[in-house]
Amino acid sequence: MNKSGGILLESGTNEVEILEFQLDGQGFGVNVLKVQAIEQFDQGKVTEIQLAHPAVIGTYQYRDGVVTLVSLGKELEIHSGDLEVLSQPDTEAVDAVLAAMPEPEPEPDATTEAVADETTTVTDSTETRIVLILEFNEVTTGFLVDGVNRIHRVSWNAISPLSPFLAAVHSKFTGSLAIEGREVLVMDMERILADILPSASGAYHVDEHHDTADDERRAQIPVYLVEDSVTIRDLITKELQHGGYEQVHAFDNGQACHDAIQNTVNEARAADRPVAEVLGILVSDIEMPLMDGMTLCKKVKNDLGLTDTPVVLFSSLINDQIRHKCDSVGADACISKPRFDEMVAMVDKFVLNDR
Repeated sequence: MNKSGGILLESGTNEVEILEFQLDGQGFGVNVLKVQAIEQFDQGKVTEIQLAHPAVIGTYQYRDGVVTLVSLGKELEIHSGDLEVLSQPDTEAVDAVLAAMPEPEPEPDATTEAVADETTTVTDSTETRIVLILEFNEVTTGFLVDGVNRIHRVSWNAISPLSPFLAAVHSKFTGSLAIEGREVLVMDMERILADILPSASGAYHVDEHHDTADDERRAQIPVYLVEDSVTIRDLITKELQHGGYEQVHAFDNGQACHDAIQNTVNEARAADRPVAEVLGILVSDIEMPLMDGMTLCKKVKNDLGLTDTPVVLFSSLINDQIRHKCDSVGADACISKPRFDEMVAMVDKFVLNDR
C-alpha cells in the first residue's frame, strides 16, 4: 500500500492538501506533503522497545529499514470508546486515499482526483489499524491511527488558528478545519515528535553570544518571525536571542505578519526611513493557518515590493522539490527544522553583510 508523495500544488497559491485520519471517532489532519506512505498495520513488523516513551510502540519495518512507531492515541491520551465492530478492516477507504495521493514530481498542471467519502471504522484491535509513514524535520516516523478518511484540498484561509488559550493548553494542534459539519483538528506533528524524541533537536541549539564584535549590530536588527506552533515559536525566539537578536517580532500566522509588515513599512516610507531599520529580515514557517509561508514570501517580495528584504523559510518540509518552490516565490534561503544553528547563521549572513 505504499505510494510516494509528491509536490502537487503551485507555489504561493495559499492552498494545502490535508489528509484526514481518525482517532476514536475524531477527525485529525496532517499535510499531505509529510505523508510518505499509508500501510495496514502489521504486528509482525513491530519490535518492542523497553523503557521507551509511553507512546512509542517500538520500531516498525518500513522498506529496507525500520522507523520509530508511535501510537498517536496514547500520545494524545485518547482512549477508544464504543466503535462499530467490523470483522475486516475497510481497505477501500485506504486504497481511495492512496490513489489520490500525488505521484512524485508531477506535471505543473496536475490535479487531485476526488476521494471516496467513506471513513475507515475499526475495532479497538491494533490489527485493523493504519500506519501513517510521515517524513518531516529530516526524520521518518510511523504513526498508528484508527483509519484514514480522505484528502481535502483547501485554502489556508479555511484553517482557523486555535485561540491563544487553547494554543497554550492544547499545543499539539495548530488549527481546525470545518468539513461537512464536523471539525478536523490539524496536528502539530513537530511538537509531538519533540515531546517523544527531545534529543532530536538538541544538536542544533545555538550557543549564546556574549562579547562578539557584531552583537551590538544584531541587537538593533528587527527580526520578523512567523510560526504557528506556540512551542516551536518560543523555541525559535529563544535560539535567535541566543544568537544575539533581541528585537524578535513573533506572529502565529502569515496573514497577521503580512498585515504588520505592511503597516510598519508604510509608516517607515511615510517618514522617509529605510525599510531595513524597521524590518531587517523575515523568518517564516511554511505551514500556517490563514496564510502559508510561501504565499507570505511572494506577497512581501512582489506585492509589497520588498525585494531587498531577505526571507528565510524555516520548515520541517524542506527537500529538493520544496527548495525549488521556495526559489520560485523569491525566498532567499530555506532551511530544514530543527537546524536552529544554520538558521541563525543564515540570518547573520544576510543582515551583517551589505546586500
